Amino acid sequence: MPGGSPDAGVRALLELSPGAAPGSWGAAVLPHLCVGSGARTFLFGGIALAACIEVMERTSGAPAAYASGQFLGAARAGDELRFSASGESGSLHQCFFEASRGGQALVRGIGGCGRRDDAAVYQGTAEPALPAPADCEERSVARLLSSNLQALFEFRLAAGALPDRAGWSAPGGQALACWVRSRNGAPLDRRLLAVIADCAALAVPGALGRPSSGSSLDNAIRFAASPEGEWALAATRVDSVRDGLVHTRTRLFSEQGALLAVASQTMVLRLWE
Repeated sequence: MPGGSPDAGVRALLELSPGAAPGSWGAAVLPHLCVGSGARTFLFGGIALAACIEVMERTSGAPAAYASGQFLGAARAGDELRFSASGESGSLHQCFFEASRGGQALVRGIGGCGRRDDAAVYQGTAEPALPAPADCEERSVARLLSSNLQALFEFRLAAGALPDRAGWSAPGGQALACWVRSRNGAPLDRRLLAVIADCAALAVPGALGRPSSGSSLDNAIRFAASPEGEWALAATRVDSVRDGLVHTRTRLFSEQGALLAVASQTMVLRLWE
């Protein structure tokens, strides 16, 4: 199995502990949650956003409806981070959130938590007709993302292309669809969906037809059906590459075809030789 299987206790999330002030939480950045190499090793942005979502939910006492975070700086292994969330209460809680280190803001954003008692249900985006996870080949994302993320998550290619070797090339214009699950068997929740959505850079090589990636500037995610099962189908399309920036959108589906979340992201383009 590419990437191997870590200990069942290893989680792809930060461990939050209550802070001194209401709505304040702390967490230490562990090395296995970081990506990059050498001096550019840093906490994966989606994991930081997932912690902000958890803080919103804990503070409001309600499930997150959406979150939009801007990545302002990088956290390193060993850093002690502080998370906070505040906002107006009601049936829907409009929130502001922040992740910081020593007073320096690293992630800042807005979100909302809560649900309305309404029976209307509609899903305007159908799940793509693609093979089930068991019928898709597992692929390594260590070259594109990180060996750490490869060890935390299992990726199975359902459509599109993923570079897995030096000198890779393919026709451009391809969208990407991958089945993704946590290797420790954790069921999907809104935090894990935020981490998976932040893997949108995997779609850049197939769109351009050459080895490439991106560094996240932001991540916005809007939650739909309640998460279920272990697998999420992440269907990502690159909408634009221009002036050194990449704009993507991702739809996340359950194995049963329910739309779990919609996400969008802007990143700085990274071209590789």
